[in-house]
Amino acid sequence: MTTRAMIRALIKRPSRTSLVLLLYGFICYLIFVLATIPAQQVWQFVPQQNRVRLQTGYIQGTLWSGRIDSLQLNQLMLGQLQWDLNVLPLFIGRLDLDIKINGPLGQLQSNVAVSLDGSLQASNFSGEIPADSLNPYTLPATLDGAISLDIQKLIYLANQQLQLDGEILWRKASISVMQTMEIGEVRIISKAEDNGSILHITNKNSALGIEGSIKLSANGQYDLNIALLNRDNSRKDIRSLLQMLGKVDAAGKVYIKRQGRLRLQP
Repeated sequence: MTTRAMIRALIKRPSRTSLVLLLYGFICYLIFVLATIPAQQVWQFVPQQNRVRLQTGYIQGTLWSGRIDSLQLNQLMLGQLQWDLNVLPLFIGRLDLDIKINGPLGQLQSNVAVSLDGSLQASNFSGEIPADSLNPYTLPATLDGAISLDIQKLIYLANQQLQLDGEILWRKASISVMQTMEIGEVRIISKAEDNGSILHITNKNSALGIEGSIKLSANGQYDLNIALLNRDNSRKDIRSLLQMLGKVDAAGKVYIKRQGRLRLQP
């Protein structure tokens, strides 16, 4: 065998299988390196326009698994946030995290995924929060009771998709404006419809009845259509309240219709 032939034999072209294995090994190594980056360093890459809306305490751990001791979004205090990274979705360009929140809003947990197109998907979002934790956003009305969340899926893509499937239960619900009105157990069932959602609202165990719906469009536009009724004719306070809110029809109902737009982007 000539010298040239020996060299060719030693440096022969690698097989396709070898190249695939080599590429797979490199990708695994790259993901391992990225996942073990300290979380504090990752925070520095969050866009400034988003960081100004977030206030954080001490950040520890890695991109793979970590914790923020305290997290506040605008004026909403979330509390402690923990996360664990799911590695396999990274192969299809999706950041997938299992998160847990423990703070003033109670204990919440969910799986959250962010895709390359900017879409956000939350699934198996569950927990219970005290209704009064929302009072800074409902003034001059104040809320009381306990709110349970059981959201199977939430999909959001700016101005293109806002789909919510799940159920919200507000137990021992009450609203106070000058006086307190107990509204029993309020149930909100949400279903995806086209690229938006429709929320059906009912209540029970209350002399003041509530029934109706809220339609959400992909761009955050909402149409509220609610009927209030007096289930107890002996309750003069409810009768007076309904007369203040609008014209009472023959069935004893007052219809409230509102339109607006949710602010979903910074």
